[in-house]
Amino acid sequence: MDLSLQSKRFHIHELPAQDSSDVLRQDVQEGLFERPRSLPPKYFYDDEGSKLFDAICKTQDYYPTRTEAKLLQEHVASIIDVVKPNSCVELGAGTSAKTEIILSKLNSSLDSFSYLSIDVCEEVLCESALRLLDKYENLHVESVVGEYIPAIQAAPKLKGPVLYAFIGSSIGNFTEQESIVLLSAIAKKMNTEDYFLIGMDRVKDKGVLERAYDDSEGVTAKFNLNVLNVLNYKLGANFDLNKFSHQALYNESLQQIEMYLVSQCEQDVTFPTLDKTVSLEKNEKILTEVSRKYTKSSIKNLFEKSGLQEVEHYELFNKYFSLVLAKKKM
Repeated sequence: MDLSLQSKRFHIHELPAQDSSDVLRQDVQEGLFERPRSLPPKYFYDDEGSKLFDAICKTQDYYPTRTEAKLLQEHVASIIDVVKPNSCVELGAGTSAKTEIILSKLNSSLDSFSYLSIDVCEEVLCESALRLLDKYENLHVESVVGEYIPAIQAAPKLKGPVLYAFIGSSIGNFTEQESIVLLSAIAKKMNTEDYFLIGMDRVKDKGVLERAYDDSEGVTAKFNLNVLNVLNYKLGANFDLNKFSHQALYNESLQQIEMYLVSQCEQDVTFPTLDKTVSLEKNEKILTEVSRKYTKSSIKNLFEKSGLQEVEHYELFNKYFSLVLAKKKM
């Protein structure tokens, strides 16, 4: 099925975007050339990085993906019964794999329903739309290409009630203030009849957490190191991946996983496009990702600061992961 033939059932909206190469140069100069050194995790996801992340999700040590999917499968009927949605909006939709658990349930109970997917990658949104439209004849798909908050603000109006979804525990990659800003934007967009569903990884045993981000198969290590390939390709840098190692540590005081690339020797890395060189010491670390973990009380606190109110809290017996259903606080 060609998407061009599906104009009545599929629309894509592209937001004005700043030149991505300019943003990358700015991020590198602000993060890598200052101490402590860091890189934004969004640069993990080139084609190779996306494939590696899919592989991570299938490893035995990485529990979040399968745990969240299990929770969704167990409670989707209850969620649909509470929300009674006519539409679903997903942030960071990607391939829409987990959200399809919700869409499949809607398909069995509605003659017509809408799905609005938000992601920075137009290609993956189109591929996902093609697959979903083939599968569900009563589905209408809207897609917005852009960053979360501008995309939410620009999203077309859908028939309510609307179920907003942010699953995959991606909220953990934001700082607390960034999380509040994002969730507040969602709450502002919501009507009183709408609901918000979010997946949140929980605080747990340090060993379990560190294995999840440093799996025994070494896939996460490849994923982390690949960000250096991205900088080599896009900025002409000369990182030697053999001179770095992957490290994942759980910071118990901040309740977050911290992923680092560790320089194995003193080395200089040049960036011809920036006309700069970064000098790294042996064992110097570059922070590449933070993944915050939550308790029930920290989830409640985040919601209160964001204008949301918890309605249902779904968790497995081991409390490894939470799916939380919320409404706009009145």
